[in-house]
Amino acid sequence: MASKVSIHKDVEYQDIAKVYGKALENWLNTGVLPDRFGNEGQWEDNARLCGSFVYKLHIRLPSEPPWKKSKAQIDRTSNIYLVYTRHWMDYDNIQIISIMAPDAHEKAKTSFMAELERRAEEFQNS
Repeated sequence: MASKVSIHKDVEYQDIAKVYGKALENWLNTGVLPDRFGNEGQWEDNARLCGSFVYKLHIRLPSEPPWKKSKAQIDRTSNIYLVYTRHWMDYDNIQIISIMAPDAHEKAKTSFMAELERRAEEFQNS
């Protein structure tokens, strides 16, 4: 089944989220990594976010130069995250819940993480 990406109503930078949502959907359905997408992972030290199937994807914004195609995904890091969640009952049903910019690493140490959890749980309960 093909992946389908939606955008949470409270996402920051809605216009960018819409463009990157289409790029995320295309990547997941074709395997072709966009040149603005980087390393992907979870917050392993946050059990609630892991339990809510929340992932972070390092990205470059449209105003920034893309990564070189030759640069491995694992080596593509930035201080901006596209944050998404996969539905627990339908792995291919995905929602972008945040564009953490600027200073994503710093925001990840704040109460904003509770907001990510709230958005993810809202999606999980839909």
